[in-house]
Amino acid sequence: MKESIIITYHKNKDMLLYCLDRILKTTPNEVEILIIGNNINKSELDIDIPNSRCKYLKYPQNLQYPKALNLAVKQCDSEIITFVDSDIFVWDGWYEALHKTFANSDKIGAVGAKLINPLNNRIIDFGIMYSKYNSAHTMMGLLYNHPLSMTDRCVQAVCSAIMMTSKSIFEKVGGMDEDIPYSYTDCDYCFRLKNNGFETWVSAKALAYHKGGTDPNNSKSAFSYYRLDAKGMFGMKDYSKITYDNIEWYKKSACYFLKEYPLEVHQFVMLDFSTLYDKDFFHQMIKEALAIDYLDIIERPNSQRDAKEIVLYNEASFEFIDLVSPIIYFVDTFVSLFNNKLWFQMRNIKYDIVVDRHGNFMPLYLIAEQRC
Repeated sequence: MKESIIITYHKNKDMLLYCLDRILKTTPNEVEILIIGNNINKSELDIDIPNSRCKYLKYPQNLQYPKALNLAVKQCDSEIITFVDSDIFVWDGWYEALHKTFANSDKIGAVGAKLINPLNNRIIDFGIMYSKYNSAHTMMGLLYNHPLSMTDRCVQAVCSAIMMTSKSIFEKVGGMDEDIPYSYTDCDYCFRLKNNGFETWVSAKALAYHKGGTDPNNSKSAFSYYRLDAKGMFGMKDYSKITYDNIEWYKKSACYFLKEYPLEVHQFVMLDFSTLYDKDFFHQMIKEALAIDYLDIIERPNSQRDAKEIVLYNEASFEFIDLVSPIIYFVDTFVSLFNNKLWFQMRNIKYDIVVDRHGNFMPLYLIAEQRC
């Protein structure tokens, strides 16, 4: 059975060549590589790719991601196809791992990889879960080898920066929706797989660095003005198909946490720095998952979703440093708490817990000691 890798390229020639070099070194020689370059600036497409395994298609226009993939699949005669973004740098063994997961069942319609932040070896994407108002990336921020991330998982949706599927399945569900031009087209694809009786999985041993959102000047950012249009179309089209599965993940993540770090106290003050609209839902979910009670809930929402840094003595005030009661810090992402040395030194954080919107549970002292 013929196999192809399809790389979408818009700009940054050096990055594409390194992405390509890693793929050539980590995949069988018989796997065809199809590069679909698209940019209204023709000079960005002027690249010499002499390797005989590679076929380079040039389009002097801004196709946008879903249309680029649809065009590439039409010109590909392989049954097994793997999409790879040009800002992906694969680890050894990634392709075999995808294959192994994809072959586990004929019900599997697509398999994604474990995508890693190239700056800190932390997970960017390992499946997407949903609540009523939000999606979240399961395990985002955890180190790539965290025990919870070492098992293949069936998920609702996955990032298509790396995605293995088949041409027959792709055509059966209608390819990528070109009416969702910027983001969410991969999530929409996964929901249409589900409607056609197929599952989406993530492969724990298929690892790759994803430059993506770690670089504000990536090629996708040039079209960020499409984001709201894409999100609106995705919401109108797929909202009724979404299952609210974050409860299931929060329970599993909390179970792991309680096994590793059994609670010695069961009453907490919650400091909520999250940006979530349905806060009460999350408060109750955390309470039930940990089997604890709240002495009080104090909301201090941050002004930015997934803020990179939260300074606790500014956001919560100094008075909480001397609070006797243990604290649960509910944040968008736990890594935002790393740089709080004064708080960690002056407060007794032995029993303090951090929970974030991606379903990560951990003792605050692990963050203080940079051991998570």
